[in-house]
Amino acid sequence: MSTLYLHVDHDSTATFIDKNDDVRVLELERFTKRRFATLSQDHRDQPDPTWDTTEGERVAFLKYIKKISKPIEKVVYHGHLGRTLIEKDRGLLEEIFTDNIELCFHHHLYHASVGYYMSGFDKAVVVSMDGGGNSDFEGATNMAWCNAFHAEGGYLQHTVSDTQNNLGCAYGSLGWYMTEIQARGDNAPPFNKLELPFAGKIMGLCAYGNIREEWLTPLEKYFRSPHWWMWEHDVHWEESLELQKDFGIPLGRDCFEGQQSYDFAATAQRAFENVAMSLVEPYIENYDNFVLTGGCALNVLFNQKLKKRLDRLGKNLYVPPNPNDCGLSTGMFLLDHPDRTVSPYSGFNILDIEKLEDYIEERGAKKIDNSGIVDLLKAGKIIGLVEGGSEVGPRALGNRSIICDPSIPGMKDTLNSKVKYREWFRPFAPVCRYEDMHKYFYDVYESEYMSYAPYIKPDYVDKLSAVCHADDTARLQTVRSTQHQRFYDILTELHDRGEIAVILNTSFNIRGNPILTTIEDALLCLDETEMDYVVIDGWLFERKV
Repeated sequence: MSTLYLHVDHDSTATFIDKNDDVRVLELERFTKRRFATLSQDHRDQPDPTWDTTEGERVAFLKYIKKISKPIEKVVYHGHLGRTLIEKDRGLLEEIFTDNIELCFHHHLYHASVGYYMSGFDKAVVVSMDGGGNSDFEGATNMAWCNAFHAEGGYLQHTVSDTQNNLGCAYGSLGWYMTEIQARGDNAPPFNKLELPFAGKIMGLCAYGNIREEWLTPLEKYFRSPHWWMWEHDVHWEESLELQKDFGIPLGRDCFEGQQSYDFAATAQRAFENVAMSLVEPYIENYDNFVLTGGCALNVLFNQKLKKRLDRLGKNLYVPPNPNDCGLSTGMFLLDHPDRTVSPYSGFNILDIEKLEDYIEERGAKKIDNSGIVDLLKAGKIIGLVEGGSEVGPRALGNRSIICDPSIPGMKDTLNSKVKYREWFRPFAPVCRYEDMHKYFYDVYESEYMSYAPYIKPDYVDKLSAVCHADDTARLQTVRSTQHQRFYDILTELHDRGEIAVILNTSFNIRGNPILTTIEDALLCLDETEMDYVVIDGWLFERKV
């Protein structure tokens, strides 16, 4: 018998022990094929079609869990809406699992837990920075954007709640002011509040801008304002009159374009870094080990600066692969099972793997080894990889990846125009072997989960143009053979041939969709884009002609 841990709001996940006694972390969006999918039916009168799920989808997801898990005797349920369980949710859980349901609501504690217990540190300070999250450590229901914990001997003790600095929502909301970040026109996707943050796009755009000193203080003040809460003002961030007054110019949707947008993004990033660094500053002196978690820990530019500072002091930094809300159910699980190991590849197995033989026969797929994959990469081909369990967290790390050779001129534009359809200013990530990272990068640290953004060495800036951003940084993934064997072997083959042992890795999805986890979707992507091949469990599939 075992317990099922559910986070049921946006980025819903389930963590549990399966019948093979392995820890599994299943993200609902991979099952429903809808980003940010939520398992709860919520209190709202009007559903949001962009991430709400149907009852059929919820039932199917929970029944899939029941099928592969050990018998569930208890459900631990977490949501953003407080200590209430919607009757429809309760009825569904009781029907499928059990009426033994425990409600819990320590949002930042779960962020801290997933960071601490996956870090391997015994003693550390854990800082959770998020765009929301109720503290509720003494039964209160106040929002606290940043929380600190003392961790030692396998236990977490909450020490500080910060209710003044809402970095997460404030940072992302600035995307509304920048024309380049807006999705507009007849073909624009429907508005999604959880795309309101636009954080990844801002981080991509800021490399093209310059810091404007006259904007820096107002933006730092903006980040320190406690009233910035995403749903409070819905989409109307142009009504932020205080920021507008401090800027001295009218602010509204799409008010910045071109170089102004780039400068605004760059200044916003610097203001974010300044305020975030001030929040972690009190802990740097007293701890040798630092864990950063919460949604703000996806800001790799800040992570890089914090890592560099700590490294110079001989101190350590750990950022988990799933620091955002998709890691909450795992944090709940680890509080009860602190000695269990959670693999970064503990997500969905290929959901329709039983059809693989049929697809092989139907499409004439052929076996391919890593040497063959390298031959295709050096020929300029774009390849999707699908194997094993999917990654936990928002970044593909080799099991649901699209790869190509970043040393081929124009590859970034080719990948964008043929497959990914992303904005021109968003960078792609490189992968190299751990032992090669100092050869190609400087200010570089081990980065198994793409948590940092080191600089590409000058000799390789032009040679790796597809993964070199405008500021010469790259969101690097480093691999050891024990972390991802196929990636490691591909990189070793490149090295042994005398080639640059770096590949480009991006998530196997198309813009706006979650990372895929079925053969059907992988082959659909192959056929409907200009991707060249898909390798599924070592079988090479060609695009239909």
